[in-house]
Amino acid sequence: MIKNLNLPTEQINPRTQGLDRMTPRQLARVINNEDFNAARAVKKANKEIAAALVLAAKTYASHHKIIFIGAGTSGRLGILEAVECVPTFGTRPGQIIGLIAGGKKAVFRSQEGAEDNAKQGAREIAAQAKPGDLVVGLTASGRTPYVLGALVQAQKIGAGTVLLSCNPAADTSHTLVHICLQTGAEALSGSTRLKAGTATKMALNAITTGAMALCGKTFGNLMVDVMPTNEKLVIRATRLIATIAQTDEKTARRLLTASGNRVKTAVVMHRKKMTRAEAEKRLKKAGGFLSRALDD
Repeated sequence: MIKNLNLPTEQINPRTQGLDRMTPRQLARVINNEDFNAARAVKKANKEIAAALVLAAKTYASHHKIIFIGAGTSGRLGILEAVECVPTFGTRPGQIIGLIAGGKKAVFRSQEGAEDNAKQGAREIAAQAKPGDLVVGLTASGRTPYVLGALVQAQKIGAGTVLLSCNPAADTSHTLVHICLQTGAEALSGSTRLKAGTATKMALNAITTGAMALCGKTFGNLMVDVMPTNEKLVIRATRLIATIAQTDEKTARRLLTASGNRVKTAVVMHRKKMTRAEAEKRLKKAGGFLSRALDD
């Protein structure tokens, strides 16, 4: 028997068997139709996603590290998620990271055989993780040795473990939470950069955004811990301050500068008539939640 032929993502999709004979419009339509299954798969896994985001929130709030680790597309998605947390939520660099089989060069070019090295996955977690950290393994097949080796090592050292796969028969023996995204056969058989990758990104979006909301990094649905590292983000931060503090844009820009480029601090300074130091102290007492800091 051919290895991995029984994996859900390796099956032949009867709805897309004629790809090579389709018109451009047909190709666009059939691939999009398959994409809807990614969203359905994520919806069915909401319970497990919620459990994972609670673990992520507790890990971040306790100043421990969150590590996404995977191979190929999964590894690249984990890196993307980690990188985006810094400007979006003002997370500390190095507290949320992504690791990929084959190292940094694998981000841009596939490294043959890297995903089959369980010992390397274990070594990387041994070097990066400590007790209390959270390791999120990303593997569509649920069998990637590099990822499973990482999860085994994470469990050994006392780190939390989450497995995100697209296989209900995945090895979960070293996992606290298994998020199973049952996306099924791909439009292009075996190409998990398609539905499996889309569903994985959606689940990661929910985990990080949900965890950061639980940690006080949103005000309603506003991005109040945004890091204004370029002009676009400076404009966004200024508008957020103007909206929440109910002031004009000129005052909001001055507040942003006076607060050290911290939206939440700027809003508290204005609304509570406080100095920067006083506002920071009030926010710390409120656990970083702007809504609590603004309460009388």
